Amino acid sequence: MGVHLASADEPSTRRGPVAVAGAGDPSGRWLVVPGGMTLAEAHGHARGALGLLPGRGVDADGWQYTMLAGPGPGPLPVLTLDPATHAAVLRAASAGTGVFAGNAPIRRIDVPAGNLHGRWRPAAGGPDVLLTAHFDGVGDHPGMRQPGAADNGSGVAVVLEAAAVLAEALPETAGLAVALLDGEEAGALGSAHHAAALRAAGERPLVINVDGAGHLHEAAAVEAGGPAHALLAALDQAGRHTGLPLVAGPVASDNRRYAAAGLAAVGIGAGMAGYHSPADTPDRVEPATLAAIARLVVATVMLLG
Repeated sequence: MGVHLASADEPSTRRGPVAVAGAGDPSGRWLVVPGGMTLAEAHGHARGALGLLPGRGVDADGWQYTMLAGPGPGPLPVLTLDPATHAAVLRAASAGTGVFAGNAPIRRIDVPAGNLHGRWRPAAGGPDVLLTAHFDGVGDHPGMRQPGAADNGSGVAVVLEAAAVLAEALPETAGLAVALLDGEEAGALGSAHHAAALRAAGERPLVINVDGAGHLHEAAAVEAGGPAHALLAALDQAGRHTGLPLVAGPVASDNRRYAAAGLAAVGIGAGMAGYHSPADTPDRVEPATLAAIARLVVATVMLLG
């Protein structure tokens, strides 16, 4: 069970019978949201209800993944149920039996944030390359640590290793910098700040962002944005050189903030086990995947340089 990001803050326990949203009188009841019904539709049937109970999928470890950014709170507490529990509660509601008790305490924690930006050397007639990865995680459940090894300790490791290799191998004309970014999980706030600062300073580096290098399946996902034709061509060629298959796919990470600022940017994602859960542990990060993505980044930058 989890608290939906659209839930109202309700620290006290509400107890009452369960009913199906859209069927019968909702007053004083927890409403089970059937599959295919949106939360907005459920709210339209929920006058006087105690709260909403939609279903939500779980991963292979049985976790609902944690999110930090999403829609604003609605008028009712909303608790998400795993598929098996949701089906059982829906059956009870359909039969007119069953009682549910739950609360939805919302914790808001304001924390300081900061990016780390280091430059090996400025560009001197060659390309200017910026390697990026976010180092923040989704945080912890009360008393339960979420390690964030794949998301995104793996991306940070790849960027730092690639930068160490490139600092010795790149031609002196090529610029090289690294940005380790905060606040990605809360809406890519760190990259938004950094991209705006680069634009204000008139800098236009080629950005390569790595988010997730823990569990390669058949191919690594690549998303390009901004004027990234040359960068994408180099990345494609690097994939062929290193033998790593690449596919176009969504990489919803800091690369999008740089692209939105008009910079050439690509995001690379190679999968992760235990996404946004306590199962994202170091033992589930594959060394071979780390090495493959690091080789891809190095080869891409060398081709650019």
